[in-house]
Amino acid sequence: MTEDVSAYDAALVLARELERRGLPYAIGGALAFGVWSNPRNTNDVDLNIFVDDSRLDEAFAALEAAGTTLDRAQARRDSARQGMFVGQFAGYRIDVFTPSIDFSHEAARTRRRVTVGDEAFDFLSPEAIGLFKLMFFRGKDRVDLERLVASQPGLDRSYVRAHLLAWFKEDDARVKFWDALVAQFPP
Repeated sequence: MTEDVSAYDAALVLARELERRGLPYAIGGALAFGVWSNPRNTNDVDLNIFVDDSRLDEAFAALEAAGTTLDRAQARRDSARQGMFVGQFAGYRIDVFTPSIDFSHEAARTRRRVTVGDEAFDFLSPEAIGLFKLMFFRGKDRVDLERLVASQPGLDRSYVRAHLLAWFKEDDARVKFWDALVAQFPP
């Protein structure tokens, strides 16, 4: 792989290898956001790999076979401590998220197959993308949420709100932001 590969193409190379090995995954972050809304530039690749610690070495092997460099010992420590680890592929930082919160399992359950060319790959659902953005709730996440809701009239808004209320109180800034946002963009 050369460094003139796009982040999107890099994600597909990695996903292809995970798929080949039967490891459950979903492309996430800005790349998944771009599938469901207006694409935006990114300098990294976010992958969610839905395996427990007993299968982490399989995930490492798949990523390495695809061309990712990573320090397995550090990646194992980071996964246990932070629910994610970092690798490098074709000049891109690869952020690999592992199941560290209950919602990870829901994100795995709701991932969606998207056809790219003549292949299909797993991406986080627009609802999961929205919920992760509401968890982080940075300035860029709020902008992305507005674009996502505006471009996805079929987004399951009640599903998102129900999860928000499971995590936060009704008066939390995230819930208030969500309510105002969906009122601004009726389905």
